[in-house]
Amino acid sequence: MFSDIMEEMEILSTRELSKYLKINEKKIYKLVQESKLPHVKIGGKIAFSKELIDRWILENTEREKQIYIAGSDDILLRRIIDLFNAAHTSTIFYAPIGSINGLKALKNGSATMSCVHILDIKRREYNFSYIERYLTKNDYVVIHLFSREQGIYIQKNNPKGIKTLEDIAAKGATFMNRSEGSGTRLLLDFLLREKDIAPAAIKGYTNEVESHFQAGLNVLKSNTDTAFGIRHAAHILDLDFIPLFSEDFHLVIPKEYFLYQHVKTFLSFFEQPALLGCIKDFTGYEITRTGSVVYPT
Repeated sequence: MFSDIMEEMEILSTRELSKYLKINEKKIYKLVQESKLPHVKIGGKIAFSKELIDRWILENTEREKQIYIAGSDDILLRRIIDLFNAAHTSTIFYAPIGSINGLKALKNGSATMSCVHILDIKRREYNFSYIERYLTKNDYVVIHLFSREQGIYIQKNNPKGIKTLEDIAAKGATFMNRSEGSGTRLLLDFLLREKDIAPAAIKGYTNEVESHFQAGLNVLKSNTDTAFGIRHAAHILDLDFIPLFSEDFHLVIPKEYFLYQHVKTFLSFFEQPALLGCIKDFTGYEITRTGSVVYPT
């Protein structure tokens, strides 16, 4: 039965596929080794079904029309993506899975770019040491998206009298945390260490939500007294906010994707006055350097 199926399929050798795809045989062998090219083995030799190869070409052509962004949850980035998708034929898909998971997605090739905001406690700088852990040095471009304020969400008129992180612990206020691996969670842990506050002293430290809005909504609905996140979510939900830190929010793009035309189109979108006009009033964001390349310098 297998032989009958093979007879019905058009089978190409490596040399024939090389001519068909107009790429050299070494590149084909590399794609096979990386399990990126559909293939079969016949008599110990690698062969290729033309039907499956044509399907592979179609899938990759579609991929080059789309952008997959994975990483940190951000309200302004969602707004930018919505504006871009409304004005262009190519599509951006956004998966807010946390900064660390976004870098992992870049490493395994399942994302085109990643948005990150991870503070390195020892270096006291954002993102670069973590990028270096997951990606090959000099093999990526880093774009500055914006800076944003992080701090404490509290209920309107601050009924618990919270003014600092220390107050959350000292006054026994309840707290809603962000998911482990998110940049916001890592920043909170850094600030707690700076203040010598044990996580166990925060009532609700182990309670987690996936986004800034979810954290804020829990405060708004009085499910918790406090939470930690960006100022803009507090502004939208009409919560009081105690600013604690200003952080850099970056976009990381492997160089191989940076050269794609649809990626260039997306990055040029940041230079358009119409975009800047739509996002300039987002409370808690600073956008004067939006779209600038910070690495390589």
